[in-house]
Order: sequence, then structure tokens, then C-alpha cells
Amino acid sequence: MFLVRIVDMGPTIILDPHEENGTLGQALRSAQAVYVSMDLRNKAQVLKALEGAEVVFHMAAPNSSINDYQLHYSVNVEGTKNVIDACIELKVKRLIYTSSPSVVFDGVHGILDADESVPYPAKHNDSYSATKSEGEALVIKSNGTNGLLTCCIRPSCIFGPGDKLFVPSLLDAARAGKMKFIVGEGNNIWDFTYVENVAHAHICAERALASEGMVAEKASGQ
Repeated sequence: MFLVRIVDMGPTIILDPHEENGTLGQALRSAQAVYVSMDLRNKAQVLKALEGAEVVFHMAAPNSSINDYQLHYSVNVEGTKNVIDACIELKVKRLIYTSSPSVVFDGVHGILDADESVPYPAKHNDSYSATKSEGEALVIKSNGTNGLLTCCIRPSCIFGPGDKLFVPSLLDAARAGKMKFIVGEGNNIWDFTYVENVAHAHICAERALASEGMVAEKASGQ
């Protein structure tokens, strides 16, 4: 049985009523999960939070709609480097990084049926995408260092229980009458990912890295 550490910047974790009665609330009450307050830009705090960990899921990032390069760089690049360095120093076995499909999007050319072979663009659409691509590259490069295996996943437009940003903003725009138009010919396609599928993908990535043989070889450093 695993002991889970939930790490975030807030001094305490505040759950919604449905979370209190769900798996997360039960895990916290039974001590199967504990909350740790940490700023990943502070390496000493990162080292303390990750001490003794076997697996790290790095999902932290500022709001992508805030186009503040210094903020994004400090978290997505410098903070990610702190996580990687801590994993290597503490001999963590597996690191799964939550990236974004925007790391290969230049804001101009559409991407259809793409896979991992699509390169980073010469110029990104915004500071979030640019710094997430730098963080992702650091994670991939660190694979194999001191026994650390890494894997990155790129979920797009996450929605579902607990969403306080994406769907609520769409509803607010609809109520304000700001969605009564179509960009282009109406044939634009965008990916949406249900949050529980994202969670499952993280677990699948971790299990792939933990397996032996060809599966782990294919997943690691990807």
C-alpha cells in the first residue's frame, strides 16, 4: 500500500463537499494521504517534501491564461529543475511530468493526428507554452540519471469534477452572450480530456516505467 503526499502552495488543503465525502477525503482522514505545503521554486522545500518518495507526479504549473513570462519560467523551468534535481539526489525511481500539447503548437499551424515525433516549434504561442516545453525537455533529458526513469504526458483542455476554470469560463461566456460567433468555417477541432482519464493516464505511465523489459524502455524518456 502506498502513502500519498499531496503537495501544493497553500498552507492547508481545502476540499469541496463532494471531495470531503470522496476518495480524497477518505484517504486524508485515514492517513493514507497527507498534505504538504511547498513552493517548488524553493529547492530546500522540494527536497524535504520528496524525501523517501519512490514516485513523483509533477503536475504543478501557473494558470496558462496568465501571460507572465517570469512567473511561468520560475515555476515551469526553474521549479521543474528543482524537482528533477531532488529526484536525482534522493534516488527517486520514477518521475511523471504533466506537460501540455501546447509545447508543439506555434499558434498558427493546426496539429492533426500528431505523435511524439512532432518537434517543438521555433517560436511558441505564449510564455506558458514556451516554458512548459523547456520543462518537458529537462524531464526527458534527465531520464536514466542515477536510476531515475521519466515520462511526460500531454493532456489537453482538462474538464470534469473539480474544474474551476475551463468549463466555468465557457458557461460565463455563454451567459454573457460572447459565444454567438464562429471562428473560420466552423471546422476547427480541439481536444478535450476528462479529468479521470488524465489521472488514469498518469497511473498507466507510472506502471509502464515500473514494469521491466520493452514496455519500460518504450515509456522512459518519452
